[in-house]
Amino acid sequence: MKNNPYSAKEELLKNKKYRIMRIAIVVMAIFVVVLSYFLKKGQPSAAPKGEMQTVTIEIRCHELTENPELLADDSLKGYIPDNGVIISPKEYQIRPGVTTVFQITQQVCMDEDVQFEYEGSSLFGGNYIKGINYIYEFSAGKESGWIYSVDGEVPSYASDKLKLNGGEKIVWSYTVSHDG
Repeated sequence: MKNNPYSAKEELLKNKKYRIMRIAIVVMAIFVVVLSYFLKKGQPSAAPKGEMQTVTIEIRCHELTENPELLADDSLKGYIPDNGVIISPKEYQIRPGVTTVFQITQQVCMDEDVQFEYEGSSLFGGNYIKGINYIYEFSAGKESGWIYSVDGEVPSYASDKLKLNGGEKIVWSYTVSHDG
């Protein structure tokens, strides 16, 4: 029996198609694995069950509402809410002993589309909050600026140093200087 020259050629083409198909399948599998890795990496990892706690945070400027004449720049009056509340109390989930007041503040401002500016400062031993909602330190006198309290107590250190345990109430308040 004579070999048909066309059948050998057809067999080579058939093998070539299978190799290309196998390579395409391997490439697609690698693509799916890499894509799923990057999609998972971009999402916050889930905390072990039972470890998530919540804190409450609010941001307000009541003293400015009561004393708008203390503002050095009248254009800032547009950033002061009539009721003095920039962000009403909100609950946020934290990882106990890992999440800081600074992180929660930054997150709530980002979520609520409120301007937030800080700088790292060796003088304060961490991140210093310069401005929230375009209201900055010294906007209402030489002693004005943002202070925070946790459960009614004003810590003596930067907000990125205070780690939360859950259940805390964080309040950022703008304080004014009455002596100009």
